[in-house]
Amino acid sequence: YPDEAFVVPRLCSYYYAFNHTDTGHPALQDERVREALSMSIDRDVITQNVLKGGQLAAYNFTHAATAGFEMPEIEYGTWSQAERDAKAKELMADAGWGTGGEPLNLKLIYNTSESHKAIATVVSQMWRQKLGVTTELANFEWKTYLEIRGNQEFDIGRSAWCGDYNEASTFLDLVTTTHGANDGKYSNARVDELMAASKTAENPQEMYTEVEQILAEEMGIAPIYPYTQSFMKKPDI
Repeated sequence: YPDEAFVVPRLCSYYYAFNHTDTGHPALQDERVREALSMSIDRDVITQNVLKGGQLAAYNFTHAATAGFEMPEIEYGTWSQAERDAKAKELMADAGWGTGGEPLNLKLIYNTSESHKAIATVVSQMWRQKLGVTTELANFEWKTYLEIRGNQEFDIGRSAWCGDYNEASTFLDLVTTTHGANDGKYSNARVDELMAASKTAENPQEMYTEVEQILAEEMGIAPIYPYTQSFMKKPDI
């Protein structure tokens, strides 16, 4: 029903949080490992073959439809998936983990949902096939999941953030050191400085661009896709 099917942006971003603390796997302290894990996720497979709801691949955190936000160019997002996979293998080999290195076993948690399970299953297969990484998938009911994630009892956690208001800081504040929902405990002094300064900046876009680029360079999180809302609507409404 092409004349009745609609897809519109929903102001939420789906991502995987890395546990940057000592309770996470030591390999995740290595920027190269985080980069390899993120780059080897074929987001087009997830959006086009798993979700099929008009979502697009994401390589930055802030939703593209956020009011006044100009999408920054994220270098690895401009590459082909084959190029990302090749770089991921190189990075993982340099770090000494996975195929040809020390075995890497990670725990990926998600809250109970067929969609989250499907995505986690596909991602774990990509990591195993491309990087030689094995992944333990663990699902929990919402309350338990939040407690486990909040206590950093995970290696990688299924996460999402929905904007409280329609402006980029609703997303980017989350990756500051003291934000209550920063469950992976990513911390970068320059990001904190930029986000604090953005509150009184006449045009904070340059600051947002730099924050997104730092986030991508350090792979503080692994963005996967921005949410959409799909629905059917009769033409006469």
